[in-house]
Amino acid sequence: MSVLRRTLAVAATVTAAAAASLVNASPALASTPASCSSVRQIGTTRVLTVGGMSAASVKQYYGCGYNYAYIYVWEQYRNTHSNWDLYVHVIDHSDSGTDYGVGQLNNTTRAELWGAPAPTAAHCTHVTGYLNSTGGSTSTVC
Repeated sequence: MSVLRRTLAVAATVTAAAAASLVNASPALASTPASCSSVRQIGTTRVLTVGGMSAASVKQYYGCGYNYAYIYVWEQYRNTHSNWDLYVHVIDHSDSGTDYGVGQLNNTTRAELWGAPAPTAAHCTHVTGYLNSTGGSTSTVC
């Protein structure tokens, strides 16, 4: 194999690997909410898919006696959109008519949003989050 062909083959391999890492980009780890510096995730992570693209993660956290709703917009979505709307809240299964721990941002470019502390730790809960009009929920935690 000539030096030129070998160089082109290596360049193609590196380019393909870089493209694969962009497609399979995983979200960054969450920060912590302003009201509690020690939280841990409870339940599953829900990935929101928009137009075939993994676009955001929705999670539920517990800490300082409260549940927290959280959404993170993935870099690949942020890089292809100029702004978006975010909404997250905790659903208390004993009072499903009320949204607890709401967080909302409209026409934003922020990557993450924490909901307010939700006084729902004594009940079965899950978190629902929306990126624009696409929503999804985490698993129920009791």
